Amino acid sequence: MNDTRKMNGMNNVATWPAAVVCIVGMAFAAVADTEKGKPEERPVADLGKVEVKGEALSKYRPETVNGGTFTDIPPEKAPTVVDTLTEDFIREHNPTDLHDLLRYIPGIETGGKSLLIRQPGTFSIRGMGGTEPAFDGVVPIGSGAGLFMDPFLMERVEIVKGPIGSLTGGAGSQQNNSGAGGSVNMYLKGANFKGDAIDFQENTSVGRNTWRQRGMVDANEIVSEDKFAVRLIGAFDVYSPTYANQGSQNGADPRQSYTVAPSFVFRPVEEVTFGLKTMFQTTDQPSYIGVPVWHGRPGGGYGWYESSCRAGDRSKYDSVYINPYVDWQVTDDWLLKFGGAFMFSDWEQRTREPYMNNAELADFYATGDWTSGQKYMTSGFSKSNRINRNYNVYARSVYTKDELPWGFRNSFVVQPDFYYRESTTGFGAPVSRYGATIQDSVGWGWVTVLGGIRYDYFTENPQTTAAVARDGSVTYTHYRGTHEYAFSPRGGLTVQPLDWLVLFGNISQTRTPTLGYRDADGSRPTDPWKATQLEGGFRVRPVEKLWFSASVYRIDQENTPVAATVNNDTYYYFEGKNRSQGVELSLSGDITENWTVLAMYAYNRYENRTAGADPEVFRRTPNHTFTLSTSYRFDCCDALRDIVIGGGYRFRSKSFATMRGSFVDENLYFSHSHVFDVNMSVPLSKFGGPEDWTLTFGVRNLFGEKYFESARHFYECLVGEPRTFEIGLRAKF
Repeated sequence: MNDTRKMNGMNNVATWPAAVVCIVGMAFAAVADTEKGKPEERPVADLGKVEVKGEALSKYRPETVNGGTFTDIPPEKAPTVVDTLTEDFIREHNPTDLHDLLRYIPGIETGGKSLLIRQPGTFSIRGMGGTEPAFDGVVPIGSGAGLFMDPFLMERVEIVKGPIGSLTGGAGSQQNNSGAGGSVNMYLKGANFKGDAIDFQENTSVGRNTWRQRGMVDANEIVSEDKFAVRLIGAFDVYSPTYANQGSQNGADPRQSYTVAPSFVFRPVEEVTFGLKTMFQTTDQPSYIGVPVWHGRPGGGYGWYESSCRAGDRSKYDSVYINPYVDWQVTDDWLLKFGGAFMFSDWEQRTREPYMNNAELADFYATGDWTSGQKYMTSGFSKSNRINRNYNVYARSVYTKDELPWGFRNSFVVQPDFYYRESTTGFGAPVSRYGATIQDSVGWGWVTVLGGIRYDYFTENPQTTAAVARDGSVTYTHYRGTHEYAFSPRGGLTVQPLDWLVLFGNISQTRTPTLGYRDADGSRPTDPWKATQLEGGFRVRPVEKLWFSASVYRIDQENTPVAATVNNDTYYYFEGKNRSQGVELSLSGDITENWTVLAMYAYNRYENRTAGADPEVFRRTPNHTFTLSTSYRFDCCDALRDIVIGGGYRFRSKSFATMRGSFVDENLYFSHSHVFDVNMSVPLSKFGGPEDWTLTFGVRNLFGEKYFESARHFYECLVGEPRTFEIGLRAKF
């Protein structure tokens, strides 16, 4: 069977370059149609300067989304749920990394902001593993990079809910075992022809035993009108976290992070655009892996903002990202996109973990204290280095026709792509993925039907691993390479009988080989896991620019890796079954011309069904999460006019701490939490200053809530930040 799979896979690999040639050939064949159907030129009227008044300062709802279909469509018309955090939202809330930003989306959880975790920088969505974050929905960023992405560099971030392998492929985490819950798609800012502009932002934050200094600049320059433009984005972040000033880490040097992202765009003719986006980043920060939890508070003798790390324990990260691309508008209806990317990252970490002794667990479960009275230990896994390289090439054809015979409309997407990754440590066997996506969306009248399928062919290169025993002896194990394939289908439906009402539903499935694991007898199982989602819902527009959305979903995942410990070593077997089901509600857009809002609620119920007839139900993630963000601009009197006030609220219900995702003990839980933020912006022109300068003020965690924001294991839980006061300055030149 393996030989048959290999032959089938290689035949499909051989067709991958042919698909690219086919797309290019079709493009050249359509050039003649472009000339024939070239629209008649019409005179252009100069309307002079048009000034729009009364528009809300920040837009929390995007005009279109792309991550769920690879086509730009209004979010209300998507057959899936795509939650978006816009550039305005990011600027106003000033998150410091991707984790801070995604906390505003209910139902998203993280395993901890530490390089020590097994899959750093990935997220769970709807109670299931999400894919590794990707640029533009197609370029995975590599292990650990999600911990360090500065949201200031993003035009927007889209979160596509549910299995999405049918569109983007199953390359999730380093082990390719994630992606059942959804995907996180980042859209990096790039050079454009919208105009010359320089945006500047500076923020200073101060709290008890903590302070932070951030500065950002974004400059876009049109060198030749409609021909050539360049853009340079820079950001720095100097931060002394609370935990770096208490416990054994007291006196640690602050975090220092610097990012530069140059880009350019060149348009030799109106239909063709060449572009290049790059990013260079370096970060050096104090290590942190959290503290034990017991009854919703720190256990094991720890305080809330204490760390087991030493002052010299650091996490260091350096990365380079290079992304050339070409967009070709072959005809009015046909767009071709070609792109490639290289992502290099080099990270090292030295971390001392909190004390945890198996012999004392029963006492800890009962009392929250270690009987030995110890708090710190040095683990054999506390120091590691890794170099990751990721390569990606893709070609995408999008053909959209809104005026077909008998009133039909159609949007057809074809994308062949190739992805290769390698890593120097851990589950780092080089993996290549050859993939092809075909998707068609057909509409008529009220109804639009979407169908698609994705084929992936994986190759894992041979690998030799070294295991170091406690006596210093080294055991080498050689694994032969593997070749596997997978199909991932999807279907979607939207019905819009009225302008203000949309009904939608989808069924989607993701299959991915379980590469990179080994079971107790040393073999490397490769059969794919499978995740299937059923979802249905509706969207209603109560006022012109405001949409309310509601959906119900269920995700079933089979053949997932399950951890087992044999002779103090961890192995995996592949009989895992689980189910995640829930309800999501959202309200986004403008209530009035001066009032914008983004409110979201998620209910999720997770079941571990591996046991068979008696599924284990426990709150691995909070059953209930809710976030509210709003912004209001005064327009009532001269004293208050153009002053903007905003607020935010985040709620998480009780959940249990786990060990490798499994239930541990009823006393190890996180209590519910309520976090409030407030902010205000005041134009400097009110004090005689420049028109485009703005003072900002904010208080994060207004009431000083003590809570846990994420966790790796029950003895490594990361605490949320205390109350901080922020003052900032924004300027536009």
